[in-house]
Amino acid sequence: MSATITLAGRAASRPARKGAASLEGQRRRTFWVFVLPALAVYIFFFIAPALVGIWAGFTRWAGAGTDMEFIGIANYLRLTRDSYFHAAFWNTMAIAFICGFFVFVIAFAFAIVVRDMRAKVTVRTLLFLPYIISPIVMGIGFGLLLAPKGALNSILRGVGLGAFAIDWLGPDNEFHTIMIGIVWISVGFYVVLLMSGIDRIPPYFYEDAELNGANAFQRFRYVTLPLTWDIVTVAVVLWLIGAIRIFDFVFAFVGMAGYPPADVATLAIAQYAATTGGPSPAYEMGYGSAMGVFMLVLIAVLVVAVRRMMRRDALEF
Repeated sequence: MSATITLAGRAASRPARKGAASLEGQRRRTFWVFVLPALAVYIFFFIAPALVGIWAGFTRWAGAGTDMEFIGIANYLRLTRDSYFHAAFWNTMAIAFICGFFVFVIAFAFAIVVRDMRAKVTVRTLLFLPYIISPIVMGIGFGLLLAPKGALNSILRGVGLGAFAIDWLGPDNEFHTIMIGIVWISVGFYVVLLMSGIDRIPPYFYEDAELNGANAFQRFRYVTLPLTWDIVTVAVVLWLIGAIRIFDFVFAFVGMAGYPPADVATLAIAQYAATTGGPSPAYEMGYGSAMGVFMLVLIAVLVVAVRRMMRRDALEF
């Protein structure tokens, strides 16, 4: 009797398993129907150009319509001797790390203060406003504001603080002024990003910390920072990627005739100068491609290093 029941159970389960397998097959076919068009577009417009760019870095090439001449690693060896590229590299590193430090310190300070404001949505919007305006417009406006006879120096002289009316755009101050401008236009985005993490922290964590006598810095160190660490990690990665690729604000700030001098150049500007920049473009697409590959590798190294250094166990709350 038991054998008969077992055989009947097996016979009944076969159609179910067959139907489940058929349903799984249908799901897989449907998956590829939706994925393949997007995958094809991604490969055609992103992967293929990237591969061509990597190959171009090993050639002497003047652009579309001209022949590629394979020259091996000559373009990469040239990077080691190019003083303009060296200056651009160190300027970019200064933006990535020095500006990054001030961006996150100021962003955290604003985020903590704004969190307890009644009009925090309005304040958050005002802080975010410089970020959504075109960097070209911001660069030109910032340059006009800080010109020797611009609004800032005029106001300083008008209130009797003429000693502080310096030449903000002079060779000794121009790059520092650019860094201040980058911090100013970037802070709002990271305030909004960090507040998305701070807003999800339950209020009773802060209440408990206050009852235990924690001051503002201790609440930040032991409550805010650990519970927003995943957001901070993402924010740092986004900042590094953006800092390595920064171009438009600097380009507009120093003027768009030709290309910026080495004192204020960034890696993206150096690439522009080597390819299509200036009144007499060099059209050294192979050399520019080598710079692009270098920037890609630099971003990958920094992102991997940051993610390893900032790796923490996930906190659930």
